[in-house]
Amino acid sequence: MIRKEAGLAFWLDWVEHRGGLWEDAGDTALALLPAVLASELELPEETAVTADPDVAREDGALLLVTGHPMVAKAAESVLAAGDTGTLTLAAPRSVPPDAATLLSKAREHLPVDHGRLDPRADATLERALRPVLRVGALVGYELSAEDHFQEQAEVFVDVPSRLRMPAGVSERLARTGHDPRAESALPAGLAAALDYASTSRPDLAAALAEAHRMLEAAAVLRRDGLAAQIGDAYAKERARAEEYYAAAVDSLQRRAATAPEDRAALLRARIESTREERARRLAEIAEKYRARHTLTPYRLHLLRVPVLRLALDVRRGERRYPLDLDWLLPAGEFAPLRCPACARSGAQLVAAKTHLGCDRCLAPKRPTPRPAPESVPPPRDGAATHTAVSAERAAAPVRAGATPAAGPSAARNAEVTGGAGPRSRGEAKAGRIAEASAARAASARSVAPGHAQSPPQRRSADPQTLRKRAFTFWEHAAGGDRRKLERLCAPDSPAAALLRLYGAAGPLYGIGVGSRERVESCSVAVFPAEGRRGWDSAGGEVHTDRGRHDYLLRWSLGPDQLIVEVLPHRTPFAMNASTMMARYRSGGTEPATRLPRTGAELDPVAHLLWQHTPARHGAHLAARALASWWRLTDPQALRERYPAAVLAAAAERSACYWSGVGAGGYGDAARLWQVPEADLRKAGTHLQRLLKATQDQPW
Repeated sequence: MIRKEAGLAFWLDWVEHRGGLWEDAGDTALALLPAVLASELELPEETAVTADPDVAREDGALLLVTGHPMVAKAAESVLAAGDTGTLTLAAPRSVPPDAATLLSKAREHLPVDHGRLDPRADATLERALRPVLRVGALVGYELSAEDHFQEQAEVFVDVPSRLRMPAGVSERLARTGHDPRAESALPAGLAAALDYASTSRPDLAAALAEAHRMLEAAAVLRRDGLAAQIGDAYAKERARAEEYYAAAVDSLQRRAATAPEDRAALLRARIESTREERARRLAEIAEKYRARHTLTPYRLHLLRVPVLRLALDVRRGERRYPLDLDWLLPAGEFAPLRCPACARSGAQLVAAKTHLGCDRCLAPKRPTPRPAPESVPPPRDGAATHTAVSAERAAAPVRAGATPAAGPSAARNAEVTGGAGPRSRGEAKAGRIAEASAARAASARSVAPGHAQSPPQRRSADPQTLRKRAFTFWEHAAGGDRRKLERLCAPDSPAAALLRLYGAAGPLYGIGVGSRERVESCSVAVFPAEGRRGWDSAGGEVHTDRGRHDYLLRWSLGPDQLIVEVLPHRTPFAMNASTMMARYRSGGTEPATRLPRTGAELDPVAHLLWQHTPARHGAHLAARALASWWRLTDPQALRERYPAAVLAAAAERSACYWSGVGAGGYGDAARLWQVPEADLRKAGTHLQRLLKATQDQPW
């Protein structure tokens, strides 16, 4: 009964660890403290403690609950000392699976393309110990001057593969007890334990660095999610400050306009000082709400997990590639595995003719397209020649069994093909049609010399390159690496707008991934550009621990090939279908899932856009509108001329209009935003002159 309260239970365990004793007496516990500990805590050696306030008041016992200084002091002592060591987990008492069962499970768990898993000759199941790191840390979040949080984070990392254990495997390993018989047989010291577990120091250091990266990435993602929850408080305080200083500057400007020259000079100086004070105050507010986090590691366990080692061969014909799989006995699953060739994870193994790899490193390369043969221009007198040949053929009848004479076109075709013989009737007809088309195109160009030529076809990037970039993009997004994501995204683009709003979690939020979901893997299908208005894109699904989310990445048209958009569609065809259906919905595009609040610093126009546009048109249209607004070089001049609501309505209308979705008219936007249509038209025209938005770039 006394151990129901977590804080008191922790304190009693800590006392017992420090050499003390305690006895449960129902509602209270009698703790016997060593002299050194009693002096350190400034308590008598016999102390009655309880977690019930009524019992503490009636019996005079010490009330110890979570948050009490005594409990906090014990926690600080544990964190300062750390929890490190080695531990051998106990194998389950049940009968382990045999080799045939494990082989069947391996074939189901690890399918190999162009290959088959077979047992290695003269190899039997071996019992071994596989090293796994258990790393725990206390994460402190500072979201503002008043909002502070602390959470516990823990990760299990497989040392040989440096991969994170799945959540189910981690839970089962955490519940597994240790093997007391193994401890007595082990030499003391961490180095000896490493040798016993067949783990080298470089492998352990690499796994520890990977565990720290995982904890840091999870902390950044969690910090951004918590910061988004208090984004309203930051926006309100900033809006109040801007409103206050705007009113002060406006009042001073009105007074300076009617004051004498000497008085007006003083008022203008006050206006400058007020603007400087405004900038300083806004910087203070931004610093007050700047989210931070700290990692305090407190646990480092090297777990020696009992495994059954299955020696296999991946066969492709007569070729054999050795592969060892470890069956984790306490978890009942295979240990994670990386590709033997490229050391990547999450990809299907492929047995090639030379080595064993995965479908990423052994993907077929795109063949280099052959240059198109140059067309032979028709002669200038082609029309006259064609008329003469036609008249000659009409005048000379064709006799049975005779071969018609080859005209100039046939001779010319024979010359082009290297002196080949006369063509068949179908080939001759196709050649005449091609010549006529070329002649019509040449005549059209000669008739209209000033006519603008069509833009050239856009060259698509290598699909394998796009595929790798898509995988890299989502790896950085799941890992919380904002800097690397910014290098992959084009500046002043909708993708950059999502990064500005939420950091590395922005692309995930843009496709509907929740703040509490953990990304596990993704699939990629490449869609090369087709036509003059095509976009190189890659789509697929992002798999999390709670479901799947469709996505579509679009690359820029320049040589840099940077990502410009992250859309919640799986293919370009799904995106086009959604855009067409949006034209027949009164509310615009289908709204996405509710987005968390952003902790980014937003001006009034951007704040209005992000507050209203995602609910009406989805996050991708809101990102386009924000990208167009943030692309302006001098937005302050527009804000001084037009109200913020009018500018937000104009930016949203422009994004909807050039994207081809509904609510792209001035009347619809004026009704949605409740602003005068005349003001909206003026602001929209002014905005379009600055942005020069097009259907190719609707932001």
